[in-house]
Amino acid sequence: MKAKTVILAMPPIFGIHQVIAENLRFHGFEVTELIYEEGKFTYANIWQRLKKLFYRNLLRQREYKKEQLFQPYLADFTAKLDQIEGQADYCFMIWPGVFPSSFMQTLRDKSRLMVHYNWETLEFLEHEFYKIKFFDKFMFFDPYDIGRRPEYADKLIPATSFWLDCYLQEEQNDGSLFFIGSHHKERIADIRAFYLAAESIGLPTDFRIVSKNPQEAEQELALPGVRYLSSADALPYRDNLLAARKAGVLVDFLHTKHHGLSLRVFEALGYGKKLITTNPTVVHYDFYHPDNIFVWSGGNTEELKAFLQHPYSPPPEALKQKYSFGNWIRWAFDILPNQSIGLPTLPKETRHTT
Repeated sequence: MKAKTVILAMPPIFGIHQVIAENLRFHGFEVTELIYEEGKFTYANIWQRLKKLFYRNLLRQREYKKEQLFQPYLADFTAKLDQIEGQADYCFMIWPGVFPSSFMQTLRDKSRLMVHYNWETLEFLEHEFYKIKFFDKFMFFDPYDIGRRPEYADKLIPATSFWLDCYLQEEQNDGSLFFIGSHHKERIADIRAFYLAAESIGLPTDFRIVSKNPQEAEQELALPGVRYLSSADALPYRDNLLAARKAGVLVDFLHTKHHGLSLRVFEALGYGKKLITTNPTVVHYDFYHPDNIFVWSGGNTEELKAFLQHPYSPPPEALKQKYSFGNWIRWAFDILPNQSIGLPTLPKETRHTT
């Protein structure tokens, strides 16, 4: 049987595109990668700036900069698409904002089914809603977005994230509490409180903070035991997965602008690790188990110690596989068999308010 074809179109976010492409191929898809990072636009001269104003204000074409930035990549991407015989079966896109609408239309014409996913709120993506028309499914991961924007109800699909299942799952456990993440000011208090609590009760930690300015991050966090990495030197996501699989416990700090579950939560599920998180909504998901997932509230240190003393309770294999990339992509692409994936309806009081 001929392999189904997928166009993977996304920016190179921490190397996530590499592992998604590898997982697609692992599950039998033929993948065409269109990986593009939008750069910073600079005007060559005053006439180019005036031309941009003319296109935006008089012709109502708001993507002049985007078109100019994308132009050097167009020929190569077009050649790759031309190598696909007829239409691709699927186009899977993450972060549609980097691509101009003209190329989005090209992808729409080249694909039978076009699916979007993102790790942001619908509010954050609102300036990209004019591109929803290109997609068959525009999936979102924050449960609090359920029911929002009813005018797009036929396109908006609630969906959790996934764990990447193409890598060997040999059991490893170095006993450490492992966290790696970007430096964000709104997470400083949570990270400091947890790290100092863990240190006070003698828990081994492996914390890595990625920042464009590692020195500034180190000054703001003031935690000498943490490794501060520059964005340019950060490990690709595949290597972070290897580190996570070696850890004893995975740690996850909620980004307070949304309440969707991070990839770290599903790494813990897929790789059989305990999870400590500051995201209180996790208790409403079907895979939550108090022996495996602990919600850190800022001062529940005694409960944390008790949690770490309890053995891990393996979830049913069917539940684990439900959130594997293999099932997730079959469900997203309407390929049978699959287990349906969605998001829970949350009570308002679970919102993070700090």
